Amino acid sequence: MPNTKNPATLMSGRFHSDQIPDLSGRVAIVTGGSSGIGYYDALALARANARVLIISANEDKGHGAEAESNQALKDVSSTGTVTWYGVDFGTLKEVDALAQRLASELERLDILICNAGIGQAPYGELTNDGLERHFEVNNLAHYVFVLRLLPLMNKTALTAQPASVRIVMQSSEMHRMAPSSTKFLNKEEINNVTEKSGGPLYGRTKLGLICLARQLIKRKLSDLPPDRSIVAIAVHPGTVDTDLQRTWTEGYGKLGRVMETLSRKVGKSAEEGAENSLWAAVSTDINESNWKDFQGNYYSVPYGKSGKETKQAQDENIGDNFWNLCASLTEELLGEELQ
Repeated sequence: MPNTKNPATLMSGRFHSDQIPDLSGRVAIVTGGSSGIGYYDALALARANARVLIISANEDKGHGAEAESNQALKDVSSTGTVTWYGVDFGTLKEVDALAQRLASELERLDILICNAGIGQAPYGELTNDGLERHFEVNNLAHYVFVLRLLPLMNKTALTAQPASVRIVMQSSEMHRMAPSSTKFLNKEEINNVTEKSGGPLYGRTKLGLICLARQLIKRKLSDLPPDRSIVAIAVHPGTVDTDLQRTWTEGYGKLGRVMETLSRKVGKSAEEGAENSLWAAVSTDINESNWKDFQGNYYSVPYGKSGKETKQAQDENIGDNFWNLCASLTEELLGEELQ
């Protein structure tokens, strides 16, 4: 696809597909990989010869993305593959079962892109687990995926090129819309929201993904030997024209329709929106010599400056609360505290 000339593209740093190294023998998982940014994350990795697993809830979209991607791979003679797995991100036992299945079946896992999520939809019914749906789908489900798959990624790091095993959180500049009251203290705070419009709910979860990346480093990755490092980075894809834009109209009515129209006109294509997460996942400019300079950072564009996130995102207490809340909810919902 040609590059768009939309403002969001012209003003952004770029990471083009020809900068992706050969990924033969490597395995990647992309949640939410059947549409939008996740679809192009998965397709780009597979074009570079990786085995890619995409995980999403919609069976028709999932099988369609799998078939379409694999046909595209044949057309360019790639040895990569795309395989779809279905899961309801709002049912934690189902998420956990799939994560454990993949951890036992896969021989390695080099890249995990945590991309799936509910957009700026308004507050709705609680999930099957009795949680506010943005939080469970965007945050808690990924917490479980990461912790269940982390031992496999540690195993992969034993033989992989140093600093090539990576976890990428698809955050957003929308984390700036997280309510100022956000502390991630308990389940009641998550469910009993006073602001029921989509922006703050979505923004809170994008804040949570930045917290998750940093807490992983603090609690799980900081003691790994340099030659067995796992790099965790949070990114913003930019303003992107995807199906998620429809949630502006859903959440804000006529005003939302105007916002949706404007964001589509100025936004990147979904393929361009995938560039930042692909940069974080595979760029060889992040390597054995400098990976510590990138570890745990949040980037709004490829090769951008770090440290530009909100004070909330930098608040160590909020990060600790986020981790502890997710751990307590896994004990409640799975009968096992993951942390």
